[in-house]
Amino acid sequence: MKSYRLQLIKPAQLVNGKPLKLEKALTPTRALPYLAALTPGNFDILITDDSLDEIDYDAKVDLVGITTLISQVPRAIQIADQFRSRGVKVIMGGVGASAVPDLVLPHVDCLVIGEAENVWDGVLADFAAGRLQHRYQAAAFCSMDNLPVSRFDLLKTSAFVRPGRAISKSALPRIPIETSRGCPHGCAFCSVTQYFGRTMRFRPIEHVIAEMRHYPGAYFFLVDDNVAADRPRAKELFRAMIPLKNRWIGQFSSLAAADPELLDLARQSGCINAFVGVESFHADSLNSVGKRHNVGKDFGKMLAAFRSAGIDLNVSLIVGFDTDTPQTIRETTDIAIALKVHLMTLFILTPIPGTQLHAQLDQEGRILHRDYSLYDGTHAVFRPRNMDAAELETLYWESFARFYSIGNIARRFSNVVRWPLNHPVTPVIYTGMGNRFYRKTIQQRMHPLCGGSVVRAPLAHKANPQAGIPR
Repeated sequence: MKSYRLQLIKPAQLVNGKPLKLEKALTPTRALPYLAALTPGNFDILITDDSLDEIDYDAKVDLVGITTLISQVPRAIQIADQFRSRGVKVIMGGVGASAVPDLVLPHVDCLVIGEAENVWDGVLADFAAGRLQHRYQAAAFCSMDNLPVSRFDLLKTSAFVRPGRAISKSALPRIPIETSRGCPHGCAFCSVTQYFGRTMRFRPIEHVIAEMRHYPGAYFFLVDDNVAADRPRAKELFRAMIPLKNRWIGQFSSLAAADPELLDLARQSGCINAFVGVESFHADSLNSVGKRHNVGKDFGKMLAAFRSAGIDLNVSLIVGFDTDTPQTIRETTDIAIALKVHLMTLFILTPIPGTQLHAQLDQEGRILHRDYSLYDGTHAVFRPRNMDAAELETLYWESFARFYSIGNIARRFSNVVRWPLNHPVTPVIYTGMGNRFYRKTIQQRMHPLCGGSVVRAPLAHKANPQAGIPR
């Protein structure tokens, strides 16, 4: 059987036309090591992270595969054009490319839309036979029953931030693990249901545990969009994780706060932080985008429920809803400070192509441009209802910076003395370290979740409302 050399690339985001470079990345990409695990043995695989390494376009490779988020699509197109100009075949996929197929197709030899599991073997077989098709899309979502263990051994682990000794004694970086796909909620701004569907699919728990055993002592990120979407199954998973004695973080719905047993088992299994999509403290904003399961919630009680179980929170909030005004945006930060939220992640509402929100704003003529490098949650890429785009961006950065001012950090952590005495303080150490990191990246005008420690952060990363679709 003939052998081939396959280069898998994670593109950087373009900032002022140049790829954003990181000193260290926070978490390895799961997509490419997982795709490598799906790849037949006659392909020799090289994984390149464009934000960490320079791409050698003259390398001896037979095939290039590029994964994408929406904000990485313009850079992915640049990379694809460079390789194709040298006669190398290029395959592109991922959430970003799948959302804008008409933009991507002229720049690639092959576009994989949606999940790759059910088509990847066929794509590579067609390439080897010289009959690679321009577009592939599975007829159905894949089964989660037999997912392979991701090939993190192909990554240079020294390029990633290692958790502090208080979090993990392992020399490994934070390891992303997947236990389910899908989301039962239909939030208008979210692309998860477009890509993975609204019906939850679950990986067998014994398979999850077997993968975790590959990384003894590691610190995990459970990448599920809602790890507790099915509470009985989540409890079974957490019970199985307890003997491993790992620490982990994951994404939860606010609904988990109603189940003390669930939270207690999560903490016993090693959970130190829950990323919770609150999105807004205002009911009209939540209703406007279909986030109705958060309407009427007492968010103070929600915080208390997680904390009483020994889990701290990273609260996700969004500004820029049609119901938002400059006053409500300032109030959002005021409320988060008053609730003594230890860690907050703030985004500007972003109409990702393929979502209900994008369709609505596009129909209303409110999409300002299609420079997708700016669709990163820090730019107003549409015309807000109660202010202009520039004002929304200014209020966003002012609110984010005010939350992470030294004085407000001290105010928000003033309740640490009441942290449950029967629980370790590791969760608070984690959020304390997070405040230092968030404060630094916000000062650089970069989003804290941009991927890692920024080498050079250009402060003039601004939207151009007149920008056209990148070519």
